[in-house]
Amino acid sequence: MLESLRNFLSGKRVIVITALLAIPFVFLGSQSFGTITATFGTVNGEPVSQMDVNLATNQVSQRLKSVYGEDFSLDDLDEEVSLGLIKNEIINQKTLLSQTRKLGLIASEKTAKQEVINIDTFQGENGFDQMLFESTIRANGWTPEEYIELVRETLSLDKLVSAMGVTAFPINSEIEGLASMLETSRDINFIKVDKNILVSQQEASLEEGQQFYDSNPFLFLSKEQRDFSYLVLTYDAYKEQVQVPEDYIDEAYADYLSNVEGQIQNRISHLMIEKSNYGSSSLAYEEINSIYKNIQSKEVSFEDAVSKSSEDLASKDTGGDLGLSSGDAFPEEFESAILSMQLNSISSIIELEDSLHILKLTEVIKPQIKTKAEMSRELLNELVDAEALALMQDDFLALESLVLEGVTLNTLADSTDAEVQVTGLQDIESVELNGFANITSSQLFDSSVLPNKIEIFEGDESYAFVMMTQALQPAVQPFANVADLAIQEVRNEKANMIINDFVKDAEGVIDGENALPNLNAFSQESYKAVKRFSSLLPSEIINSTFESPLGTLVENEAFNGDRYWAKSSNESVPSMEELSESVEQYQSFYNESLTQQFSGFIDRAFKEGQRIRLENLTSN
Repeated sequence: MLESLRNFLSGKRVIVITALLAIPFVFLGSQSFGTITATFGTVNGEPVSQMDVNLATNQVSQRLKSVYGEDFSLDDLDEEVSLGLIKNEIINQKTLLSQTRKLGLIASEKTAKQEVINIDTFQGENGFDQMLFESTIRANGWTPEEYIELVRETLSLDKLVSAMGVTAFPINSEIEGLASMLETSRDINFIKVDKNILVSQQEASLEEGQQFYDSNPFLFLSKEQRDFSYLVLTYDAYKEQVQVPEDYIDEAYADYLSNVEGQIQNRISHLMIEKSNYGSSSLAYEEINSIYKNIQSKEVSFEDAVSKSSEDLASKDTGGDLGLSSGDAFPEEFESAILSMQLNSISSIIELEDSLHILKLTEVIKPQIKTKAEMSRELLNELVDAEALALMQDDFLALESLVLEGVTLNTLADSTDAEVQVTGLQDIESVELNGFANITSSQLFDSSVLPNKIEIFEGDESYAFVMMTQALQPAVQPFANVADLAIQEVRNEKANMIINDFVKDAEGVIDGENALPNLNAFSQESYKAVKRFSSLLPSEIINSTFESPLGTLVENEAFNGDRYWAKSSNESVPSMEELSESVEQYQSFYNESLTQQFSGFIDRAFKEGQRIRLENLTSN
């Protein structure tokens, strides 16, 4: 499972961002999926767009080419096979993205923009060229916002893979190797730069902020805003509309009593004589009649008679028990006889086509009958629930038909009790629909949502009819509105320059040849006998240190932005004699911790709880 995941997300995904510019033109062979404006449903609540289909198609194609050569084409495969591969790719991508969102690893829009600024394709004579960026993106059929969102998702998946890589490491199949690796220790000498402290120490003037703003207007774009009008049909609202007939409780309780009578269960045992075991039916009857008389005269108990004489080998050893019936499990002749029997009584001889039987009623299970007062609330709720669902479904189907006819949202509202609500202009991070939680902001801001077109969304117990009435595209914000942000960016840029200048001196400082900068943000420490799972340093720093040869300078950035330079020495590898007492412990660790935590995470991410609703994803 881990290997397949690594193949799926091999390398740093940001590397492929520039290659994605060609995606809209990749899938122009004999196969196509839907239309350019088609929507393809959701996976775990993540909407699937045409761009996602193109991206998945490109990645499947490239992966197959790496195996079968550059001349390979998806057209070489059967359409159902290629469609299946693309579907799986989409499901994997969106499942991981939803897991990334759940874990709070989604990259910020600012980070995505900074990544875009550094892409060579968009560089002009004086650095990043916004006009070149927009013209390139739009020429490939995307809006800048769509491309930035793609970069943002790509960076986010990088975070997830990196986080998983910290926990998941390659291990030998033998537990001794695992134990030795985990118990191996190193001394680590390191330098840390606290990024937040360093940034806060930098001076930045308003003029510098203005200059940064003028040079990087792309970083100060406002978010797209949209205004939606909508109405919601909710299950709870329809419950309030249900009218209860005057005599409903009386009639429903009478039906309840009638149904309860049919829920009585009877357990019987039997003694059976097989006719084929005797010369004639009359001889078989004489045999069972003799047994019957002995039971009647109490010369033998029913149970002893079964044990001695019953010819049903399947039930003989259990006293002839045939189980329970509520009136339809046994042959009709048995059920008729049971109606006239009392508990522990014996039936007369019953003849079937191939056998003769004596029955005993051994148990009668009667359901507890609730009083009318006890049942009133339950019966009332059953009515209200059923009627509310029917009313809501009727209204939904009627409104759906009106939408297909092209009516306005107000016309829909006039035909139902639901009122039109308005979100007002909101960005993607703040928009929400009152009374309808089964929609994501990404769905509302999807490029397929068009102005003045009613979109229908289905929830667990509700429906929403939504129309975008206004959209304000991103624009560069006035400097006065973002002055503080621009000044903070200047501070961050100065901090980065200090860090970059220090890179050449880092190894000398660790080796004692250079002095550590006299800044509060810089610190140097040494830890002795550090193991792989120590909490003394961020896990990503320890992980990269142990993966490097002794004495190698390792440079890494922690998850919170702090920078580290580290060297390891004095590696201590325990002998097998020293590990002998702990091997059993690591056997348990391997089986329970690694298997459950890592493989279990992957299984849950890909298999459990998936909500896949793909539509229109068919080959033509």
